[in-house]
Formats: sequence, structure tokens, C-alpha cells
Amino acid sequence: MTITRTTHRSVTFYHPFRLTGHDRLFPPGIYEVETTEELDAMAATRTYKKIECRIPVLVEGSRDMEEEILIVDPAALDAALVLDADPLREEEREALLGRPGTPAKPPIANGGASQH
Repeated sequence: MTITRTTHRSVTFYHPFRLTGHDRLFPPGIYEVETTEELDAMAATRTYKKIECRIPVLVEGSRDMEEEILIVDPAALDAALVLDADPLREEEREALLGRPGTPAKPPIANGGASQH
């Protein structure tokens, strides 16, 4: 018999983001996450493993906004949150969103030595 539990939390995305396994770009905002966890019977202490996350999102339907439940791998959600929160990964976020980042400066010829 497998023992599971469900936890609930809110997560905040400050930038538009993508989730592995879903083709859409999601807007920044606060999202409610329901995580299903399974008791790890092999662990020495009572430990739960995250199995899946469910995130309700609003999508444009035929007449108005409809709710859709996304099934997300917990590791993919955690990776998206880390990317969103890291100010040093702006270029990576821009590339993920399909927007070119600030182009890198070209290297200086001859290792910076002046040419005469």
C-alpha cells in the first residue's frame, strides 16, 4: 500500500516563464500549487518524495477565461522558480523566452594589444 499526502503552497513568478512539458509562455504572478508526495518506504526516517505538481492556470477559451490544470514535474517547477529568482541569469531567461538578450561585446583583437 502506497501512502501519499497532498501539500499546498503559493509560488510567485516575477518574470514570464515556461515549464518543461508545456509549450505556452505563462505570465508572471502568484500561482497555487498542489503537490502530491509519496512516503519513501526505504528511507530511515519518515520522508516524502514529490511525485507531481498541479497548477491551475487561466487560459482564453471560446467565450471567456477558463481554468486548466497543468501537471508539472516537481523538479521542472523548482528549476523554473530558481531561474526566475536569479538576477544573474537574465540572458538565460531572455533566451528561454525567445527574445534576444543584449549582445555580447566583441573580443578585442590580439588579446588587447594595440596594433600600429
